[in-house]
Amino acid sequence: MMHKAKSNKVVALNRAWAYLGLGLHLLMALLMAVTVIRDGWSWNAVALCFIYVMGLWLRPTWLWLTLVIATWACLLLVAPSAVFMAFALFFLCVGVLPLWPAIVCNAVVTILSVYQGGEALGPIVAAVVATVVGVGFKELRDEASAREVASRHAGEMGERTRLAGEIHDTIAQGLSSIHMILQAVEKRVEDPEVLEDLRLARTTAEDNLAETRRIIAALQPGPLVGGDLPIALARVSSGTPLGEALSFEVEGEPYDLDEKVEQELTRIAQSLVSNVVKHSEATRARVTLTYQSDLLSLDVVDNGRGMDEELVSKIAADKMSLSPVGLAGVRRRANLIGATMHVESSPGAGCGVSIQVPIR
Repeated sequence: MMHKAKSNKVVALNRAWAYLGLGLHLLMALLMAVTVIRDGWSWNAVALCFIYVMGLWLRPTWLWLTLVIATWACLLLVAPSAVFMAFALFFLCVGVLPLWPAIVCNAVVTILSVYQGGEALGPIVAAVVATVVGVGFKELRDEASAREVASRHAGEMGERTRLAGEIHDTIAQGLSSIHMILQAVEKRVEDPEVLEDLRLARTTAEDNLAETRRIIAALQPGPLVGGDLPIALARVSSGTPLGEALSFEVEGEPYDLDEKVEQELTRIAQSLVSNVVKHSEATRARVTLTYQSDLLSLDVVDNGRGMDEELVSKIAADKMSLSPVGLAGVRRRANLIGATMHVESSPGAGCGVSIQVPIR
């Protein structure tokens, strides 16, 4: 209902702007008629009419406006009554040009009017009034349009987030449960043919679960829209098959971060948590976000099977172009925000990955 009210406001402002434009053109035509009646026709008047009408058919631009003002200045030399057109030109400058170019343009029109007309007060007051009214209305219209776009975007993001939540709570959770049940049943079956069928069913469920999660990620790219980093990481941590076995903690007092830093840390957390679920065979894991005055740390620790020392050494030396557990991608994301990655692991003793972001 609120969005509809905002939309109606924008429509009303746009309609008013269109009426103002029509009124401006009629005013210009009336002032041209007054000039012709008082001072007669001239080639300058014909040229001004032609150029102005061309602007009605084409989209008005700064070049067109420059030609209009230049032709009007030439008309002033032979038709003093054309000075009254300055009032319409003031609004025209505001309507076609951005703020500061419009002010400069109105100053030029004012100077020409004062020089030709001999009176200073009238043109100056008219220029100020036209500039203030025109700019104020444009700002109001632009602000209303921006709010409508923001409101529409927020509504779309809210719906996408709702759909992502529904898919996660139904399809994704169901596939995850099927996958875990089939995995447990496999361990109790000895018949090779039945075991092969179970493995096929488990693999199919796993593939569909992965595809479902990709859909969820596409619908909810943040994965949090309009929230802060701790909430985003809490959602990342809670949306896994490990359930309560994967905990999330925040240490220190949270503070504002650059949007890019928050986005990259969220993606890093998604990758690291995915690694734990897919590769570590862990029964417990913990995600910790630590706020310090000069350092922000994201730590993901699990009690899984760990990695051998050779692989850890390659990670430490940054000699991994491709990683079987996606750590090369994590390092690349960390580098994008000036962060460092540290890995501690040994076979059978779990794994810990720390991302440290310097705070300047």
